[in-house]
Amino acid sequence: MMPGVVLRCRSLSATNWLVVLVCMAVVLSAAVGCSRRGEEADVTGNTVFTDAEAEQTSGARSITDHATEFETALPAPEAGDLDWSIPAHYRGEVVRNRVRYFPHKLLALTFDDGPDAHITPQILDALADHGARATFFILGRRAEAHPELLQRIVTEGHALGNHSYSHPQRTTAPEAQSELDRTDALIADAAWQKPTVYRPPYGIVDGNLTWAALARGYAAVLWTISSADTRSIDADTIARNVIYTPNPGDIVLMHDGAGHQATADAVPRILRELGDAGFKFVTMPELLRAWDTWQAEQ
Repeated sequence: MMPGVVLRCRSLSATNWLVVLVCMAVVLSAAVGCSRRGEEADVTGNTVFTDAEAEQTSGARSITDHATEFETALPAPEAGDLDWSIPAHYRGEVVRNRVRYFPHKLLALTFDDGPDAHITPQILDALADHGARATFFILGRRAEAHPELLQRIVTEGHALGNHSYSHPQRTTAPEAQSELDRTDALIADAAWQKPTVYRPPYGIVDGNLTWAALARGYAAVLWTISSADTRSIDADTIARNVIYTPNPGDIVLMHDGAGHQATADAVPRILRELGDAGFKFVTMPELLRAWDTWQAEQ
């Protein structure tokens, strides 16, 4: 019997009983059909990259606002702009490891310490040649000198992350706020949106700078593969450090600051060989969303 329906059995003739049973069958059939259509839509709608609007309207993973005073309202991005949104549970968290058993051959190439007028354009050219996207964790003091490079990074579909203003090892709490504010403002000027990812200088997560970034709701992103390009090694060694070790969902650390010519020389080979092996290169926000989508499906 359907919930909420009371049948007064004594007043129903055999003919009336037949009518009731037919009506109930029609209602149940319609309900089952709707349920199946909903299941089909859910299955076909689950892709590796979740649409930001779908995430917000589904109610399953609404983004919680952990904004501080700096996060004032910015003009709404135009349709088609790069999506830097990240799942809510990564906001205010340190990302240390890739998701175990992640099956999709996605890699996030990340570049720290730029932009540099000589190195960064070479890397951008290589990325464009291979249809690859990456994340540039910029230093504010270098970005101030090259706003045109920030514009190019954004225009070509890459993500910008905050790597502080001056790359300090330790700061006071007020200094940490200033380091983030100044770089955030440069990113907002170039992209009309706030960054959602942050890379701690020297990988230090236990300090005022990272604490301030986490309080703003940024994901503090470390790495799972180091190219070791801060050492005195050549382009072939840098490329091998990346090419011979990746797993699906890895985060690769490289640098595009001044003096990293070997890195710029290694990037085309990395893109070519890993691309031939079936890997796709995505931004850090895209990778976090892909992890989240896959985990939700398990």
